Amino acid sequence: MPATSIDTFFACILIVLVVVLSMAATTRIVAPYISGLQDVNEEEYLRKIVEYILVNSGSPEGWGQNQSVTPEVFGLATADSFSYELDVDKVSRLNSQNVYALNYFEMFDSVRLDTVALRFSFSQIMDVSISLDSNVTVAGSTTYSFNVSVSREQAPVASSLQCYLVANNFLGNATSSTSSSGQGTVEMVVPNDSNGTALLIVFARSPYDARLTARGVYVFGHLSSEPLSTNTFLDLSPLNNTLQVDPNVSGLSLESAYEFSYDYHSALISTSNETYSVTDFLDLSPNVLVVTGWNDSDFFVEWTTYPQVPLEMGANFEDADCFSFNYVVTIGGVFYRFNVQCGGPSL
Repeated sequence: MPATSIDTFFACILIVLVVVLSMAATTRIVAPYISGLQDVNEEEYLRKIVEYILVNSGSPEGWGQNQSVTPEVFGLATADSFSYELDVDKVSRLNSQNVYALNYFEMFDSVRLDTVALRFSFSQIMDVSISLDSNVTVAGSTTYSFNVSVSREQAPVASSLQCYLVANNFLGNATSSTSSSGQGTVEMVVPNDSNGTALLIVFARSPYDARLTARGVYVFGHLSSEPLSTNTFLDLSPLNNTLQVDPNVSGLSLESAYEFSYDYHSALISTSNETYSVTDFLDLSPNVLVVTGWNDSDFFVEWTTYPQVPLEMGANFEDADCFSFNYVVTIGGVFYRFNVQCGGPSL
């Protein structure tokens, strides 16, 4: 073989090796960028799905109020809503404690995404914690002192407090506040002959924005044994300004029903043996609905909120990769936290 041909042969081999090595190096450098770009594209795609749910009312538009309707297209917004203004009944139907709640498969079908799993979580924008500090019985009444703590994302919040206490044949109220440390006290005087389960409701409101209103509830035994857990006697399901009451124990006797918000409270009007009409208060506040009654000689108090928040619904992403999106939304004019987790096969 001529020397020029041998030189040309080795030159070609060298060029091929350089090209192969360059391609391998480029692939190793670019691969993480491409993978990251795929993650960004998938995250943005899932974000748009979540935001569609937040700004659309779904189909039919009023599926939240109609207990017999399952949505064909899933959306949580109120009709003609502003940004991230959610419907109180659509949100309540995501709570498993509501007898009219959607199950996960009904929700999943109406989202119409075969490759995406979702988990919704709603919570109050402020946390209200209540603890019993002391009680003193004098003559015919007992004075209770409660410690109240209000925080937002673990930071203390100064707030105004509106408080109500429901007991056997007794309804009391008081006002208080928390300082810049987020701490405050509430005192309630309860007649001794109102013994049995008692319920303290505390609404906390920011002095700067009424939409920053949250509630806390504390159940205790007034001159009686510790009460049983919530929903022992009744399941309470609010929907479309109606409270459905379903007994869990036979032979119960219902006595009274109430509705509370920061500025207002009233007795609920019974429309049948198991339903009450709920007033639409002109108040930027979560509502607490309370039903009292008797199980033989034992007085009980059951309660729920409207909307029924906090709640969690959806797929379980424990030990699984997913994207998490956080929003501040309004429900009934009140701010709430909304978290959505999304995951599934690579899209």
